[in-house]
Amino acid sequence: MSPLPLLKALLPGLAPLFVFVAADALFGETVGLLVGVGVGIGEFLYSLAKERRADPFVAADTLLLAAMGAVSLALHDQLFFRLKPAAIELILLAGLAALVFLPSSYLKRYVSRQVRGIPIPDAALPSMRRSLVLILVLLAGHVALSLYAAFALSTAAWGFITGGLLYILFGAFALWQFARAALARRRSRAAAENGDEILPLVDEEGKVLGTAKRSDCHRGPGTLHPVVHLQVLDGRGSMYLQKRSMAKTIQPGKWDSAVGGHVAAGEDLDDALAREMREEIGVTKLALEASGARIEPILRYRWDCEAESELVFSFVVTYGGPFSHDGVEVEEGRFWSFEEIRGSMGKGVFTPNFEREFKMIEEAAARARSSAEAAATEAAAAAVPTTTATGSSSAETARARKSRGRGRR
Repeated sequence: MSPLPLLKALLPGLAPLFVFVAADALFGETVGLLVGVGVGIGEFLYSLAKERRADPFVAADTLLLAAMGAVSLALHDQLFFRLKPAAIELILLAGLAALVFLPSSYLKRYVSRQVRGIPIPDAALPSMRRSLVLILVLLAGHVALSLYAAFALSTAAWGFITGGLLYILFGAFALWQFARAALARRRSRAAAENGDEILPLVDEEGKVLGTAKRSDCHRGPGTLHPVVHLQVLDGRGSMYLQKRSMAKTIQPGKWDSAVGGHVAAGEDLDDALAREMREEIGVTKLALEASGARIEPILRYRWDCEAESELVFSFVVTYGGPFSHDGVEVEEGRFWSFEEIRGSMGKGVFTPNFEREFKMIEEAAARARSSAEAAATEAAAAAVPTTTATGSSSAETARARKSRGRGRR
């Protein structure tokens, strides 16, 4: 999978430490402490204001940095000053280790909160966990070097190991991760061009079980592999559909979801969706971000047909274009009103998969409307004052009783 979601999730919590290390090396401990804590407080307040929630990782890192710095400044002890970076990293190491060894649901929840808008499928968690283990090993090695430098090396050597070396190690790790992901995508594209694309095999929860050639996956139902769909809405009651090329082996010439394609081996859903959008409708993630559009997950279901078995991850976005087609995989595309789609269902115009998914989307929308109406009805009923048998409200009855009491006195 792409390392981007994991790095995005970890960066806010690590930022105060990285900023402190840099500022400490350049301007001294006091300035480094003030800048590092200031960055942490800024991140914490930004999270509260924008996301309406506190980031516990940022809060813990900032409080730890402030506490260790305050003790160091109060004691003026040279050895404690040298051990401080290693001590901070050790506690940080414990927090990352918890994400590794706790159930996968904790890791998924944390990363999903940090990178909203990027879906984190269960199939990506093993790869994400492996990357996190590598980060732990990297940090553990750096802590060991920092401890050795604190006791045995010169001040200059200690400063480089606890400061510059940390940036070098993490920079090299990030470049290596991105290089691996890029190489995997290149191999996948080359395999696809040769007609021998390698696809992941999954269970119905999305857990990767192995790999197989695309041709083997298309020999009939039973070999479950993941695909991505994107439904594009215009916000005015229409949905953009593509007409499949007549050169397609499955459902040629029929109208289908705006975007649909296989997830390649080593690829996560976000990368697969971005690739398919670019290839099929000429839309890039940058174009969506520039328009303010956001992709959201809506469905996950199993689809079995005569040719294959797919685990479908379906997404939706509101976007009005522009679109472009290469003419190879997609003949044309246009917006269809929901009424047009309903009127053409069951007439061989659409692929069976799209017809099923459209019905699922409408059913989900109907359930959501029903729930909203029920909630509104309950709220309205709760707001109406209770009445007595004669039709007077309880408040009016109470006022009348109070008035009669005053008359008797």
